Amino acid sequence: MAYLLYFEDFAVGKKQETPNTGYAIIRCDDGVIVARLTSFPVCERALMYRRGDTVSFMPLQPDEIVGTLSLFSQMIEKAKSGVGYQVPPGSVTIPS
Repeated sequence: MAYLLYFEDFAVGKKQETPNTGYAIIRCDDGVIVARLTSFPVCERALMYRRGDTVSFMPLQPDEIVGTLSLFSQMIEKAKSGVGYQVPPGSVTIPS
């Protein structure tokens, strides 16, 4: 389930007063509120995406991994090198 929320325009570039209720996501670099939320996802971990004036939260399952393409490329290279991520003896392998 994704939560869709209104996104405040952060292009103003000035500090804003925090709301008395709800939640605010503040950009630490300059203290600007980039999103104001009336509720927050009830989950341990969630990804936040922004597209235009919409913010969405996607809850993550405990077994889900978040990373960039370069992270996954590095993991594959490390696996190929034989230095890390080795298959233990006796493990079932499927030929490619």
